[in-house]
Amino acid sequence: MKPVAIVQDKDRKIHSTNWSIKWIEICKENGIPYEVVDGYDPSLVPECEKYSAVLWHFGNYSPRDMMEARNILYAISRKGVSTFPDYNTAYHFDDKIAEMYLLQAVGASIPSSVAFFNKADCIEYLKSATYPIIAKLKAGSGANNVKKLDSYGAAVRYANRMFGKGYNPAPSLVYKSFSKIQSTHDWKTFVSRFKRIPEFLRTRRGGKLLPRERGYCYFQEFIPNDGYDIKVVVCNGKLSFFCRHIRKHDFRASGGGAFYYDKSVITKELIDVAFQASDAIGCQCMGYDFVIDSKTKKPMIIEMSYGFDADAVKDAGCYWTRGGVCHNEAIDVHGQILMMLTRRV
Repeated sequence: MKPVAIVQDKDRKIHSTNWSIKWIEICKENGIPYEVVDGYDPSLVPECEKYSAVLWHFGNYSPRDMMEARNILYAISRKGVSTFPDYNTAYHFDDKIAEMYLLQAVGASIPSSVAFFNKADCIEYLKSATYPIIAKLKAGSGANNVKKLDSYGAAVRYANRMFGKGYNPAPSLVYKSFSKIQSTHDWKTFVSRFKRIPEFLRTRRGGKLLPRERGYCYFQEFIPNDGYDIKVVVCNGKLSFFCRHIRKHDFRASGGGAFYYDKSVITKELIDVAFQASDAIGCQCMGYDFVIDSKTKKPMIIEMSYGFDADAVKDAGCYWTRGGVCHNEAIDVHGQILMMLTRRV
């Protein structure tokens, strides 16, 4: 049996949340042959056929990953080698405008959303927009670079900046610190987060090297909700979740780390919306950020990403299948992906 290639960056310390760590553990536990490879080794693409699959959990705050990882993986797939993530799963990664176009194209349940690349058209739209309105940079994660604009004046000031000097998409040290403090309620969590400060600083240094986001505006309808959002993951025909409370004095939940599990939020309608989106996109694994409209109770996808906190999904201890049947068994996303690519499921 050909080995699996698992990509790790040899030039910098592996982040503790990088999925390659779990993939290696699973390979060892299950006797799956594997090799740790450098994604930027010039021999990887020419010699990729010696592997049964190539798995690469690349990150959005690594400039070279965002520049070339998808291209390398696509080239490998053209030689008939399975990859994760594949093209349908990753081409829109960390590009909220690309996500918008794709979700609109497949008819997914999403808020009204629009992108402008011409300032005059943008300002004209803002004159008749309904406020508040959500403005997002196309790059960034964990609620970074998301703003709620409460008036026409605030929206015009934002547009002037976006069509001027723009914003750097690197995570804000002040915002991240405040967010984590708000959602830390016990000593164990505080210690765990304190130990990860060096990782955050390394991530931030990478983000600072990314180009400034400017020359466009992306707006999304503000959806009133009941104080939480839901991360819904669809992988290998299974769906699981975790919920996140919105922080005090904020409208965002993502990135706070305040997870909880309430099965009642996983309705048949939400299950159908998530599976239909994944089927239409043709993706291997996807994490969707859902909000539930407090007026209509309609579940709506506001963002999606192939990367998410897979351990938090596992902690749900359950998953649903397409018919809406709940199975009281945890889903191991890392294992599902690996087994799917090695055809062991």
